[in-house]
Amino acid sequence: MTGKIICINKSLHKVLLENNTIIETTTRGKLRNEKIAPVVGDNVDVNVVTKTIEKVHARKNYLERPLVANIDKLLIVMSTSIPVFSSYLIDKFLLIALSNNIEPIIVITKMDMITLKEKLEIRKYISYYKKLGIKTYVNSNVFKIKKEFKDSVIALCGQTGAGKSSLLNKIDASLSLKTGEVSDSLGRGKHTTRLVELLEVNGGLIADTPGFSSLTLNIKKIDIKKYYLDFNKTCKYRTCVHDKESDCTIKYLVEKGRIPKWRYNNYLKLLEEGK
Repeated sequence: MTGKIICINKSLHKVLLENNTIIETTTRGKLRNEKIAPVVGDNVDVNVVTKTIEKVHARKNYLERPLVANIDKLLIVMSTSIPVFSSYLIDKFLLIALSNNIEPIIVITKMDMITLKEKLEIRKYISYYKKLGIKTYVNSNVFKIKKEFKDSVIALCGQTGAGKSSLLNKIDASLSLKTGEVSDSLGRGKHTTRLVELLEVNGGLIADTPGFSSLTLNIKKIDIKKYYLDFNKTCKYRTCVHDKESDCTIKYLVEKGRIPKWRYNNYLKLLEEGK
């Protein structure tokens, strides 16, 4: 029977089966001999009699930190105030999502805590991301956000205090999460465990792990431009990375205001982080 690994604790693998039951399993010696190490999110074949994992299916994506596979959507939760809004963090999370074949979705929180002038400024960012084809919501649009969870494996990322727990409470009131880090609110304090777990929320699964607050950028500098959706213009040089080269089409578009300077500055900062 097929299923999905939702939690791993040492040698025990908790698997959500296709019939919606949960079973605790171990791995077959063959998998261990072949050095195949299952991770949370893996789709697997399970022998329900011997309670062993027989096969790990091919992964559509795989994140090393935190260790999880087959994420469908990355919910980027960004506050407008306390903590302050950061387009750089959004762009970093977008890069991680797109380079790992994960659909990014931006959720802006705490719009009620800023002035009208600040709201207009935030709306400019929202409009630009939407123009790039990225789903972008404010957290008051709960109905549309809820629909994103159905039949999907979702991870949340964002700053501490951005409102991830409050957002989940709106999506599924039965969670009754306290304000704070998602992992703490689910009874799993930061210092008590580093387990990654998939939890059932509103018809989907959500990755509960402290690591999604600070995802690691693991991408080569030359590849970063591939996932900057507004950098799809052809430059004079095929290897142009749009920073110091002359006759760069992207730099020209920035000068002409067709690509915002904040977006380009974020790109330069991400180049410094690339491998």
